[in-house]
Amino acid sequence: MEAGFFSILPALVAIVLAFWTRNVLVSLGVALLLGCFTIAWLDGHTWFSALIWGVGEMGHKFWDSVTDPDKQKVTLFSLLVGATVGIMAVSGGTRGLVNWLTRYARTRRSGMLATWAAGLAVFFDDYANCMIVGSGMRPLADKLKFSREKLAYIVDSTAAPIASLALISTWAGYEVSLMDQGIQDAVSKGVLEEGMDGYGFFVAGVGYRFYCIFTIFFVFMIANTGRDFGPMLEAEKRAQALDPVADDSEDSSGGGVWKAWLAVLPMLTLIGMAFGYLYWSGVQALDAQALAKPDETISYGLMDIFGVGDGYQAMFLASVASVSLAALLALATKSSGLTQTLAAGLEGMGKMVGALLVLILAWSLAGTIGEGGLEAGDYLEQALSGKIPVWLFPTLVFVVSAFTAFATGTSFGTMGILVPTVLLMSFSMSTDPALHYAASGAVLSGACLGDHCSPISDTTVLSSLGTGCDHIEHVRTQLPYALACGLISILMGSLPVMLGVPIWLCLLAGLVACWGVVRVAGKKLA
Repeated sequence: MEAGFFSILPALVAIVLAFWTRNVLVSLGVALLLGCFTIAWLDGHTWFSALIWGVGEMGHKFWDSVTDPDKQKVTLFSLLVGATVGIMAVSGGTRGLVNWLTRYARTRRSGMLATWAAGLAVFFDDYANCMIVGSGMRPLADKLKFSREKLAYIVDSTAAPIASLALISTWAGYEVSLMDQGIQDAVSKGVLEEGMDGYGFFVAGVGYRFYCIFTIFFVFMIANTGRDFGPMLEAEKRAQALDPVADDSEDSSGGGVWKAWLAVLPMLTLIGMAFGYLYWSGVQALDAQALAKPDETISYGLMDIFGVGDGYQAMFLASVASVSLAALLALATKSSGLTQTLAAGLEGMGKMVGALLVLILAWSLAGTIGEGGLEAGDYLEQALSGKIPVWLFPTLVFVVSAFTAFATGTSFGTMGILVPTVLLMSFSMSTDPALHYAASGAVLSGACLGDHCSPISDTTVLSSLGTGCDHIEHVRTQLPYALACGLISILMGSLPVMLGVPIWLCLLAGLVACWGVVRVAGKKLA
């Protein structure tokens, strides 16, 4: 019996349960069980035997995900980057980086710009960004008299977007692996060339994450012009009328400015080695192709090199080098002892476990409904052909992703549920790479938008906590800015790019629109 609609039912159940329970692990687990049960039921099992077989098959799918060599490298990369972040924090490196930036802040404008720059500098992890930048900049915000609502907005609206855009971060491995799942299904169907790996796809599609890019620029415009609108303007007026607030955070001088190097060097190592190895392995692969096919002309463009490079090995080796250097620097400078360094590294790894469980379940679910399972790609190709306009698809995905993240409060969970399914759909609808990049970018951008609007979002809560801002006030003041960027992302990004407008022109138009909204709607304090 053909699966038909049942091939996509597990993914739909995962989305609905995520809305209802706000627990992504439970939602993905139930969806995985349903997918395994469906396979057995379609093979002729009785309801009871299908359920028993499905439970056993869940274990097999989970095991396949954790034993796959590439997926193991993603898991180790995420854990080691988490350990690096933990070590840099305990050694005072990340705090020193923030303190170095604050040396150049003497006015409200420079203070807000320094906060924005600090948010971009701590690009490697959104949680670390919210807590380190939020608590580190809080005394400065109080001294210069810009509101804690504004501080929370700047922190929150740079944390997730920059972590999502960064080519190396705690988000990168997660996003790459989800993309790779859809790509491998497309390769098996002959839609894509075999050479493109997940990381090459990830790099090529960065420019299509319109909301993330526009939000970062929007925050810059708000900070640089001193203009605000909506509830944020009222919050700024209240802050100006108050005497400076006594800071109740931890001592922000805990990391000397020189200690910024304890964060900068491991991060430069992480980025430099990842790109270096990716480039080297790509050139090696192209050289091998040239030797095997001497009559053909092999292109050595940057995207060609990245497309065939071993991205998983590059990320893994870079993370090993980065965490090793972070630990050596912490010990060599006596910024932390051996026991403290090891404990910080393990604690950093521990913070990644929840996200990795979501990732492994997402892998398992994708394997169940994809190639060799329920064959959702074949069903979607038949069901959707000609029924959803290609030019509208990324916009619809962006809205669905934003709504899912808003209801569930998790961008990671939203990506885990939607990315494999959306890529399957985009590959089934067209072979146009722009659609594939725009569709995947719409999921990631929409997840950030919903995350910024949701009062139950983890980063929203952490931003409120780190900055000492009332949580509901943070959500209320940030919402108009997030929605404005979301609308710009649709009108200047996902719609025109699918109508043939060049990506660079879409980005330029979006940046101009952000500038225009701030200039027209925003008002300066008297």
